[in-house]
This record gives sequence, structure tokens and C-alpha cells, in this order.
Amino acid sequence: MISIAQSHEKCARICAASGSNFIAAFRFLPRRERMAMEAIYAFMRTADDLADSEASLSCREEMLRCFRVFFESSLNASVDSSVSDAFSSEIPSITSADEDWRPIFPALLEVIRQYRIPAQYFFDVLDGVQMDLEPNFFQTAEELETYSYRVASAVGLICLHVWGVPPEEIAPEAQTPIFQAAVSCGKAFQWTNILRDVREDAENGRFYLPLTDLKDSEIFKTRERISQAEFAANVQKRILSGDTDLLLPAIQKNLRRTEKFYQETAPLYSAIPPSNRRVFQLMMAVYHRIFLKIRKNPAQIFQKRIKLSKLEKIFLYFRLLFG
Repeated sequence: MISIAQSHEKCARICAASGSNFIAAFRFLPRRERMAMEAIYAFMRTADDLADSEASLSCREEMLRCFRVFFESSLNASVDSSVSDAFSSEIPSITSADEDWRPIFPALLEVIRQYRIPAQYFFDVLDGVQMDLEPNFFQTAEELETYSYRVASAVGLICLHVWGVPPEEIAPEAQTPIFQAAVSCGKAFQWTNILRDVREDAENGRFYLPLTDLKDSEIFKTRERISQAEFAANVQKRILSGDTDLLLPAIQKNLRRTEKFYQETAPLYSAIPPSNRRVFQLMMAVYHRIFLKIRKNPAQIFQKRIKLSKLEKIFLYFRLLFG
């Protein structure tokens, strides 16, 4: 049997091994909330690692399916019992590999209960991870918004439960100003990621920006004669060869979209209790600073991945710590 304490220790180890810059942001939280964020991060990281492994597509699909089924079984087993009792009742193993991620679930289920987090948000995230198993091309901005909701907005809504926003304000059916701001925040962060990673994604056979944003360029004239995948491959080839002038208008269009998403996040700051606010401020500061660097010189995203220097990160960290 895995105790909740052991489960939290496992989640903390996953966080420590990840090397993610945002683990440092958890230090701004009180201990209880920090442990909750570690359990949530462990879930997200494990799902991503299963999807990004070097295994075959069919194997990755099966591993993600097993992960999802085990999560659902764990939720069902804990409905009428304590978390500890649920895991002492021996939820059956689904695959031999589940021993690697099984220990994170007692802590995660405790967090879901304590903070009244809708399980639907976790399933939304898994749906988004599933979309990333193969190179994904989005025809429209609306399709990309759906993807961004799953992989980013749903994560943000989960975090807001931990950070103290009233659950009724951010429930799936709420549609409150806070809910809408959280959704926009996820889209702003995800669009920033996509713009930042344009070249790296092209090297990996991916292009996430809406293909219809290229409709005013010469590239789009070939679209009806070739498949969607071939069209996206043509765009990727231009990025890697440096022939990117025709792509810049689409980048500018998505920069404007992203800026609008950032503007729509304004209600979030006051909605988060002061004791938990700084972790959100740091995340917002990092992402928005990257966005501003891209907006200042959009063409640079075709040559390199835009990131903050160590000095810039230290400045943001200490400004929040002592500001």
C-alpha cells in the first residue's frame, strides 16, 4: 500500500528531477499549496513523458490509455472511501509499466478532494496530450484554441483551485469573468509557447499556427493541389531554409491574438488570494516577457528559441520576492 506521505514524496522527486523553471515558483506558496502543486505537476509531467517517449505510436497510445484508465479507476474507487482505503483495496495493475506512475495518485486524489477540483479538467489535459501524439496541424484559430484550452487553460483552472479562487467561480459550467480570464490566460501562455518554439517544432515535423492564417500569402495558392500534411511540410521547409518572409504576416496576426489574450487575463490578479498570488505573478511575468521579446523582433523566432537569460529570471524572481 502506498501512503499519502510516500506519494507526496514521489511527486516532489518528479518535480525536482524535471529541471522546470516553474518548480522554483512553487516556493512562493505556503507548504500545503506547494505540495498540492507538486502532485498536479507530477500528473502533468508523467502524461507528457508517456506521450513524448521514444516508443512506437501504438505503444504510446496504449500507455496513455492505461494511464487514463488507472486515473479514472482511482477516482471511482475513492468516491465512497478515503484515499488511503481506495489504494489499500488494490486497484488492479493495468500494465507492468504502471508501477512507475502509480505512486503519484494517492497524493493527487487527496488534492482533488481537498480543493474540490473537477476531474473533468484532468481529462481535458489528457485529451490535449492525446492530440500531440502525432504531428498536429490546425486549419483555424478556433481549432488551435480548443487544443490550447486542453493543454493550458485546463491546467490553469486546476491551479486556481489550489491558489484559493472559489470553486464555483471556475467550475466547468461557470462561464464567469474569472473563468473566462483563466481560459484566456492559458491561451496566452500556449500561444507564446507556440510562437517561441516555431523553429524547434519545424525541426520536429510540427507546425501549430493556424494554416488559414497563411491564406493571403503565395504559399497558400498551392494548398488545394496538395494534402494538408504536404502543405505544412512546405511551411516547415521554408522555416528551416530561412525563406520566411511570406510567413511574417501570419506571425504578426498571431502576435495580435496573443496580446488580446493577455489583456483578457486582467481579472485574475485580484481573484487570487494575496498569500498565493506571487506564483501566478511570476508565471505571468516570465511568459509576458518572452512574448514582448518576440513581438519586438518577430523574425528571430525562425532562427532560434526565444528565452529569458538567467539574469532576467533572477531579476523577475527577486523583484517579486522583495518588491
